[in-house]
Amino acid sequence: MRISTSMIFDAGRNTLMQQSADMAHTQQQLATGRRILTPSDDPIASARALEVSQSKSVNEQFQTNQGYAKDALSVLESSLGSIGDTLQYIRTRAVEAGNGTFSPGELQSLASDVEAQFNSLLATANSKDATGEYLFAGFQSGQTSFSGGAAVAGAGPAAVVYNGDEGSRTMQVGPSRVMPIAEPGSKVFMADPTTGQSQMFSAISDFITELRKAPTDPTRNIPAAVQSAIGGMDAAIDNVSTIRASVGSRMVELDAQVDLSAQHDLEYSDTLSRLQDLDYNEAISRFSQQQTVLQAAQQSYVRVTGLSLFDLLR
Repeated sequence: MRISTSMIFDAGRNTLMQQSADMAHTQQQLATGRRILTPSDDPIASARALEVSQSKSVNEQFQTNQGYAKDALSVLESSLGSIGDTLQYIRTRAVEAGNGTFSPGELQSLASDVEAQFNSLLATANSKDATGEYLFAGFQSGQTSFSGGAAVAGAGPAAVVYNGDEGSRTMQVGPSRVMPIAEPGSKVFMADPTTGQSQMFSAISDFITELRKAPTDPTRNIPAAVQSAIGGMDAAIDNVSTIRASVGSRMVELDAQVDLSAQHDLEYSDTLSRLQDLDYNEAISRFSQQQTVLQAAQQSYVRVTGLSLFDLLR
């Protein structure tokens, strides 16, 4: 094959360009701290890194969902605790009313106190969560959970009716775990499936009605009203306690899921580091070697370009 001067120059130039490109690639690796800058650097590791990155992103979404779920369950648990405390207070007042020593005026005062607790309970039933949705409305979270409960002269408040549905809002907090983060008001406040009236509120209202009857009213029966109120509150307290225990179990499970997701996140990060991160010692050594080779090649190219083809072949 015939060798021309241009071929010699081209070969030298191509060598310099390749060596410069290699050194620039190493410089970029050092600047970014990444071994893999393009898939061609390591196709197998690049494909694996993509899979791990996708898994890490999904896990991060689960962690976000877990935060939302934890907040929602905390609000729910706190509300159930408040409901249980109010029911226990009303039960205590019912026990007091059964001692037979209260005067008509004291019974009226007791009725007013219990009605205030009724209104407080109704306010909790219609409370909203952090996103502005009604906490106890099921899937119908955009509308008021309960309606009714208006004051009635000489009697207990009007019936309270559930407006929501039986849905329980959920959130996916793990690859195979969809967790309920709310409870329908029909379950918490014991709504009758036929009429929608809350049995819990009805029991309190009936007690207030009996307390407000005049002593001369022949239908007045305080002892029976007391026993009915205590029985109604016991049933309501047991119901709320059962639901609250379920919520507590979910919170414990969620804490375990949070820890597991955090561990997975660390594992994904470690795997990505092994696949992508640069070995600085090796890269610095390689960069120094490339720099030395490039300088030598540049000096050689300068000398070659100063010679003629005849000089090269002599």
